[in-house]
Amino acid sequence: MIKKNKITAAMILLGLTGGILTGAGGCIVKGAAETEPLKVTLLKVGKADAIAIQTEKNTMVIDTGEEEDGEELVFYLKNQGITQVDTLLITHFDQDHVGGADTLIESMDVERVLVPDYEGTSTEYQDFMITLEEKGMTAERLKKAEEFELGSAKVLVEPPVSCEIKNGEAEVDNNFSIITTVTHGKNRLLFTGDAEKQRIRQWMKEGNVSPCDFLKVPHHGVYNTALQELFETVAPEYAVICSSNKNPADPQTIELLKKYNTHVFQTKDGNITVISDGTSLEMKQDLEH
Repeated sequence: MIKKNKITAAMILLGLTGGILTGAGGCIVKGAAETEPLKVTLLKVGKADAIAIQTEKNTMVIDTGEEEDGEELVFYLKNQGITQVDTLLITHFDQDHVGGADTLIESMDVERVLVPDYEGTSTEYQDFMITLEEKGMTAERLKKAEEFELGSAKVLVEPPVSCEIKNGEAEVDNNFSIITTVTHGKNRLLFTGDAEKQRIRQWMKEGNVSPCDFLKVPHHGVYNTALQELFETVAPEYAVICSSNKNPADPQTIELLKKYNTHVFQTKDGNITVISDGTSLEMKQDLEH
């Protein structure tokens, strides 16, 4: 058990064997480095997603939080010495995912922008589109799965089969979420946007589904009936929920993850960093009170 009251501005480190470092002591890490490290940082930006994926020379960003989170994301990237984002992926156009995209594009060089194939309706989406136009850029609207390299990692992005809204249905942006799998050596990291049960079941039936070591839990940990099949099938060692103290994950979701022996972290407690050496993972969290 991790006792947070004994850790101040410290880091939690876990290896795949389950070793825990809380101050003094050590962490058992299985295997030696076989390739350049991969670093994933999930920022504490409330009930929103802002995720940076870094290799030695390449950077990908998945979602940008709310409008006010854009500056924090840019500050983090620049503090890491990053001057260019190779790929910006917006999983869907809810304001807590696309909100900071205009600030990121205005503030840094962004080489490529990937989005799902539909038109958003929010002010944040319109600001994003205007900024792209002002920069002379065009977002690539994904209609089918695509794979590309990010340094020594392979990235698979899978859009929904269709973003069509049937007559009489309310628009559900969450179910248009692009699902991303990052493969780094033997490690697989899965990022699911805000996928709800319809999108999860469609991906489970038709997507590139296999066990993973790390899962970014869909939709901020809101429980739905498709999660049991998802968690059982992908069986992550570690899971992160992007949440806030005001909007924490549903207890049913956390209990279900624990049922499958998954270590669960929430960004409401601080920034979370995942480090892959191609063989093992380390999880670190900057605890805040």
